[in-house]
Amino acid sequence: MAKENNLKQALLRQMDENSNMTSGFDSRLAHQVIARDTALVKRAKKVTVFAWTVLLIFLFVVAVIEVASGGRPDWLMPAAIVVFQALLIIAVICSVSLYVRSRTLTMHQIQAGLANIEMLLKKMSQDEQPPDKT
Repeated sequence: MAKENNLKQALLRQMDENSNMTSGFDSRLAHQVIARDTALVKRAKKVTVFAWTVLLIFLFVVAVIEVASGGRPDWLMPAAIVVFQALLIIAVICSVSLYVRSRTLTMHQIQAGLANIEMLLKKMSQDEQPPDKT
C-alpha cells in the first residue's frame, strides 16, 4: 500500500509540474468538442453512404443502358470509365475522411476521460493530505 501511495504522489507531482496544459480543463468545453466531432462523424457517414450509393446506382444505370441499347454504344464505355473513376475517387476520399474523423472523435473522448481521471486524482490527493500543523 505504501508503494501505491508513493507512486500516486510521484505521479501527482509530475502532473502538477506538467499541469500548464491541463490545469484549465473545462468539462463543458470537452463536451462541446465531443458533440461537434460526433456531429461531424454522423455527417461524414451520411456523405460516405451517399457517395457509395451514387457509385452503385451509376453502375446499374450503365448496365441498363448497355442492355437496352442492344449492344455497347461507342460513347458509353469511355464516358462510363471516366465517370466511374471520378465517383470511385470521391467515395474513397469520403471513406478516408470518415475514418479520420471517427479516430479524432475517439481520441478526444479518451483525452476527456483522462482529464476527468486527472481531476479526480488531484481531488483525492488533496483530500488525503493531512492539514499543515503550523
